[in-house]
Amino acid sequence: MKTVASPYKALRELAARDLTGCLTIYDPQVEGAGWCLYLGGQRLYYASSIVGQKERLTNILSRLRPDLEWPSLAALESEPAWLREWWQKQALPLAELRQVVTQLSQEALVQAVAILKAPIDFQRNVQPNPILITPPWQDLLAAVRQQVYGWQLVRGQGLSPLSRLYLDMAQVGAFCDFWEQIQGTPEYEKFWGRQTLATWIQMFGQKLCVYECSSLVQVAPLELATRVRGLVGVGTVVSLPFQNVAPTTAAPPVQPRPVIACIDDSKAVQRQVQMTLELEGYDIVAITEPARALTTLVRRRPEVILMDINMPDIDGYELCRMLRQSRQLKDVPIVMLTGRDGLIDRLRAQLVGASSYLTKPFAPEQLTQAVQKLRHSPSANGISS
Repeated sequence: MKTVASPYKALRELAARDLTGCLTIYDPQVEGAGWCLYLGGQRLYYASSIVGQKERLTNILSRLRPDLEWPSLAALESEPAWLREWWQKQALPLAELRQVVTQLSQEALVQAVAILKAPIDFQRNVQPNPILITPPWQDLLAAVRQQVYGWQLVRGQGLSPLSRLYLDMAQVGAFCDFWEQIQGTPEYEKFWGRQTLATWIQMFGQKLCVYECSSLVQVAPLELATRVRGLVGVGTVVSLPFQNVAPTTAAPPVQPRPVIACIDDSKAVQRQVQMTLELEGYDIVAITEPARALTTLVRRRPEVILMDINMPDIDGYELCRMLRQSRQLKDVPIVMLTGRDGLIDRLRAQLVGASSYLTKPFAPEQLTQAVQKLRHSPSANGISS
């Protein structure tokens, strides 16, 4: 029989009464989600989620032990049994298995205790099979108090690691506005800028849960939820119940995105190029220091290079001439970007080997067309009309 109570207080009461069984905590904010804690008095035998076990295990295990190859989770029924079967096939000490199980259980304990009040249910004398760990749950919790507080904070926006994040097409413009506003901020440098704008839009459009998004962008679930909660708060990204989305077939392998380099010391131009071309499926390499351009270009091998003419230290004409002398880059199409639109400037660009010429300010469709034209019919020599 379900009762509404504080999960933390319920744990303390069960420990005081030295009861053994399974405490189930149903998430009041995320429909269909919840957490199961297998207890023996003050001991925690195991803890897991009610739904989303595959998403959760994939995320946590890949972060705990990226060096190990994990078996398929397709036929997962019992987590402890699945972990024991995996361990039996590995040449690993039992202590390492117990360490993994402890960390998995600790993460679920954090999620359960982060819920301030929830419908709960307790079944006596129910135990996992096999019992792999028996640490005191209060010791596990003491080590991760800050994580509990962090999840309590993001839960204020209805988020849990099993919430599905969704960016509707009608909100893509709002997300692009947000992206432009945070350019150059510590938040962009430390988090958002680690992925392209198109990557975020594509990921949030798939209705993946926080665990899945966390795996894709390779950050901890709490960090992702903390950064996204502001977007959820204003309605740009919405949080959906976990069970609202039917399972889908595996996505095809992700193909490499065509690389376009932009050499320009203007942050405004870099933002315009990034916002325009990333939404068209390109990966943008932004270079603001021309002196370092050659090394970066050789490493990334772009399909097209966009280059400003007026830059400090070295101008675009000289840099273009240098690239045309490089064995690795001599055939890469180059588009000169400039505020000048005179015949002499076009002739100079042609003489140093530029492939095309784009006058600032340019419209997004002009930039897209110039890049597409050179990708499909690249010509290293001669200004295209």
